[in-house]
Amino acid sequence: MKRFFLYGIIFTLSIFYTCTGIAFSESISDRIQLNGFLSQGYVYSTHNDFIPQSSKYGSYEMNEFAMTVSADVSKKLRLGFQLLSRDFGRIGNHQIILDWGFADYKFSNSFGLRLGKIKTPFGFYNEVRDTDALFPMVVLPQSIYDESMRSVFVAYNGLGAIGNLNIGLGSLSYHLFMGGVNHPSDSPYVSQVHTAVNIGVMEKGWSVAPITMDTQLFYGGRAIWKTPLPGLRLGGSFVHLRTKFTTMLSVPQQEDQQAFGYMKIDRGFFLSGEWAIGNFTLSSEYMELPVEISLMHSGKENVYSDETMQGWYVLGTWLFGDKVTLYSYYDRFYAQKGDKKGLSSIRLGMPAYFAWQKDITGGVRIDINFNWTVKFEFHSIDGLSKSYVFNDDIFGTKRRWQIIAAKLSYNF
Repeated sequence: MKRFFLYGIIFTLSIFYTCTGIAFSESISDRIQLNGFLSQGYVYSTHNDFIPQSSKYGSYEMNEFAMTVSADVSKKLRLGFQLLSRDFGRIGNHQIILDWGFADYKFSNSFGLRLGKIKTPFGFYNEVRDTDALFPMVVLPQSIYDESMRSVFVAYNGLGAIGNLNIGLGSLSYHLFMGGVNHPSDSPYVSQVHTAVNIGVMEKGWSVAPITMDTQLFYGGRAIWKTPLPGLRLGGSFVHLRTKFTTMLSVPQQEDQQAFGYMKIDRGFFLSGEWAIGNFTLSSEYMELPVEISLMHSGKENVYSDETMQGWYVLGTWLFGDKVTLYSYYDRFYAQKGDKKGLSSIRLGMPAYFAWQKDITGGVRIDINFNWTVKFEFHSIDGLSKSYVFNDDIFGTKRRWQIIAAKLSYNF
């Protein structure tokens, strides 16, 4: 009931503002903007679940609903926030959250400050991944824009420095930040950290209870160079994250004791490139994330996972007129950069194909009008490294599988 009540409120407001937006802006303030969107997706997958139950009957548990308010307080100060309700299988479940909200003060075009909850700057799409109208795909390339780690990378709480510099050979935009991130208990990566620690202590006959995570340090940045060559831009991003988690450690013939550990991402980086030639755009991104997971016990820090995740994709888009966009991408990810054959997975008693995920995707986006957009796409996938966390029966999965996905969006 709550779900459909929320849908009704947002849809009614969106229709009202679409019809009366000009009058609303002029009667309240020319500096205040109200925008938003709602999107509903459908996913059917063969053999494996991309979203729970998607391999049986298909799933509609993929949608977003957002309302954005922003105001130009002065020529230098801008305030804004976005409320978001999202469902992605077990994640979100239509809870209304503050997706982002910040104050942006520009001292000049070359330097400004942002304060609040701010979208994390990495790659080309992370800051807009919640706004379906701003990219062509139904599902972003998972090697870079991983749904299982979305909550840790989507936004930070803290301070950012932004600006755009004229460097003679084109321009350079930058965004540096420092702050913290939230770690919702329904995030798949939290359970993955828990599993990694449990596997590590298992040989001693120990086990750990579910964990609670808190950020100790999160910083990073991104720079995008708009080159003198028409249509070509290049970018680089980096992140550093240190989180502490607490749990209860169970040791045979002893009382359970509180324990703590760490998850660290040290010197993670992303490289991005895009070249637009007429109606054709070619883009690609590459990522490496060194992840270390450890637990403190017996008076020392015991490392149970210290691997570098690697991923990249190549995407081509073709615009026909102003309404139809065809696109295709090849996406590849390895859980461990140095283990491309899955030997580590085999040693843990899991299928080798849990070590990689390779995805060939093709699709079409149709902009029906200013407000309505529909997308269709097909995926042919080898491996399950990114999606095994969404499957309850990991031994019932298959190496090769397909996805059919569609999404309808309304923007106002």
